[in-house]
Amino acid sequence: MYFYMLSKQSNELENMPKLTLIGLYFCICLAQKLVSGEDVKVGGELVLKPDKSTVTGPITSILWKHGKNKVAEWDKDFGDLDIYGAFKGRTTLNQTTGELRISGLKKTDSGVYYVEFNSKLLDKTYKLSFIKAVPKPTITSSCNANKTSCTLTCEGNTTDAEPVTYSWKVGEGAWQVRGKQLTVSKNYTGKSTNKYTCKMNNTVSGEGEVSEPVGEVFGPEAVPKPTISSSCKPDKTSCTLTCEGDTTDAEPVTYSWKVGEGAWEDGGKQLIVSKSDTGKSTNSYKYICNMNNDVSGEGEVSEPVGEVFGPEPINIGAVVGGVVFIIVVLVAIVITGFFVWKKMTGYTWIDILSKVSCGMCGTAVNNANSVKPVTKPEEGGEDESKTDGSAAAVGKDETKTDDSAAPVGDLNTAEKGEANGEGSVLLNEDMVKYHNDNGEGREEENSVL
Repeated sequence: MYFYMLSKQSNELENMPKLTLIGLYFCICLAQKLVSGEDVKVGGELVLKPDKSTVTGPITSILWKHGKNKVAEWDKDFGDLDIYGAFKGRTTLNQTTGELRISGLKKTDSGVYYVEFNSKLLDKTYKLSFIKAVPKPTITSSCNANKTSCTLTCEGNTTDAEPVTYSWKVGEGAWQVRGKQLTVSKNYTGKSTNKYTCKMNNTVSGEGEVSEPVGEVFGPEAVPKPTISSSCKPDKTSCTLTCEGDTTDAEPVTYSWKVGEGAWEDGGKQLIVSKSDTGKSTNSYKYICNMNNDVSGEGEVSEPVGEVFGPEPINIGAVVGGVVFIIVVLVAIVITGFFVWKKMTGYTWIDILSKVSCGMCGTAVNNANSVKPVTKPEEGGEDESKTDGSAAAVGKDETKTDDSAAPVGDLNTAEKGEANGEGSVLLNEDMVKYHNDNGEGREEENSVL
């Protein structure tokens, strides 16, 4: 956008041949008067108001010129108003005040304007200067070797925009009009925490144009040690890893990632990882991120993270299958051991079952009865023993050795020998009494069958 700046200055003093050089210089200096004019933009309107205080008598003619070219002319005697050249259709003239109004200003309208009243040239002229609005500035910095002091410069193309004023704002402070450059220093902490902003302005730029704020003019700080955070989809099929760290005053920062034992690869702040096509997660991988900038050397590396998808779900089928497998193996071991033992001992299944069952029965009977041993009665004595453990009735033992039958009821049936001399067995006694054909008896300990 372009603008014009209007000023008044003296008319050239032509027709003064008799003046000396000193007198000419003096007259020109007295005549050069700058007056404030309104600033207008291209496409806008210009109003020139002449000072007719020096005009004597009634106004009978008015003539405005742009340089040597006529703009507008009025003569009372002829009664007509003429507008010339490029000013036609956009210029008006007040025949009473001499005010000239030009609309739709163009860049070619710049230059010096003169006015004549009654064919007399006024000593004041009007200069319309071309000027454009200021651009949006940028801030550049130049620092000393040890980065303790920097000079900031408010940059921008001000061609055709001069004169330009510069203002600076430090942090949250107020705007202060200063020069194009500003010198800043580090504070006692060794860090610059301020933001610096500059503004350009001129008479046609309104509030002016403001730069983007800049901080850390002494260069970025070193990056911190990063950490990795993750965010996964509800179905745990993919996760987004983020390389986190406070990078305030450290920008611009670059990020790189390392997956498992792979090489470092440059990337953004985030990395998206997915489960493999088999549906199994890549939890066996370790993920590492690296932050770096121009002053951080090799940069800072995070701690490796794995299990980004969380623990794997328990496979019930696999657990049950494992238990069944263990049971089958144990049964196989027992059966194999049995056959090996059977082959070594020669026992059959019936032998083993008989021993186990009879052993259990014999133990139970012994614990229940507490049986007393059977003793051989003395000759001529009385048998006082009963098989039930109570005292026998007083009487003679009628058992004979000549194979004749003993009186019925004198002895327990289990204690009597068979008439044919066969040995009788006391199943519930600890002793077994045998009678042979000669009538001789012997006792043996009863063994549990």
